[in-house]
Amino acid sequence: MTDTMKQIVLASYAKGNPKPSDFRLEEVPLPTAGDREILLRTLWLAVDPLFRFAIDEVRLSGATHLELGDVMVGATVSEVVASNHPDYEPGDVVEGRTGWREYAVVAPDQSDYRGPPRKLDRSLAPVSTALGVLGMPGQTAHGGVETLRIKPGDTVAISAAAGAVGSIAGQIARIKGARAVGIAGGPAKCQALLDLGFDGAADYKSPDFAAQLKAAAPNGIDCYFDNTGGDVTLEVFRQLNRGARMAMCGYIAYYGMGFEGPGPDHMPALYRTIMNTGLEIRGFAGVFAPPSVLEEIAGWISDGKITYPETVVEGLESAPDAFASVFSGNDAVGKLLVRVADLA
Repeated sequence: MTDTMKQIVLASYAKGNPKPSDFRLEEVPLPTAGDREILLRTLWLAVDPLFRFAIDEVRLSGATHLELGDVMVGATVSEVVASNHPDYEPGDVVEGRTGWREYAVVAPDQSDYRGPPRKLDRSLAPVSTALGVLGMPGQTAHGGVETLRIKPGDTVAISAAAGAVGSIAGQIARIKGARAVGIAGGPAKCQALLDLGFDGAADYKSPDFAAQLKAAAPNGIDCYFDNTGGDVTLEVFRQLNRGARMAMCGYIAYYGMGFEGPGPDHMPALYRTIMNTGLEIRGFAGVFAPPSVLEEIAGWISDGKITYPETVVEGLESAPDAFASVFSGNDAVGKLLVRVADLA
């Protein structure tokens, strides 16, 4: 083990969509574990879009806010390499939020509201899934589908359906007896959704997106799992059935904005849609779902009912580009991961 490590810090607050230049790579001394602490070596790093909320100059939303020079926040899978805590041993693999760095020291007794690092069962699935289908994205997908109160035969539209949450949400909706229609950017992503078992797909980048969505959902849309907002959601509104339910998981089209966008004002369209269709909108968070949710998802994986695509980029240095690509229409399908190191 060397005496130094690499980490990536916030160099400038994001203006609009994040750019790789908003981050800086540093080499710093390797930390050591103190009393009741553990030293973790990062194996996998997730570049989740929700961490965009942490890098605004003025906190607008989210539980985390970074100062310039802080290590960029991020979910990780790590190996315990040294432990002074009785609940962890060298060789354990854990999931937590230790950020964009090669090593981190954690005090499990002083963990924040997310709790201490979660020890992983390596026999259950590849450890990378703790950042995807068997982690926060899987829990979020499950929570959103539950929020929609799907009935067999419903048509469920999912925006950003090729992403980590949407790709799992569509598969869970089908397990619940619904027709799943995925919305994604580009023919390749739409084909990937069909390969995952979605009943239909529509390319929001295509000039005939509205017609594609109508063809994929010929009887209208009963439930909408929204990850994007923006023009995609406005088109879905036009095709909602009476009594539709909407689970608002994210609004990536607006993450780079404050409380007011540049216009035009779409609030009249929203209010007309709510009144004309009886649309029910509910925001939700699936991050804190009970362990039984992950057990259920693991069972579906074992039964072959859910598959979990992953797109992997190599090296800690790749994290800024990977993160920026989330907001600029990348080609990734499923969970986008950075492999930082291999398990010893």
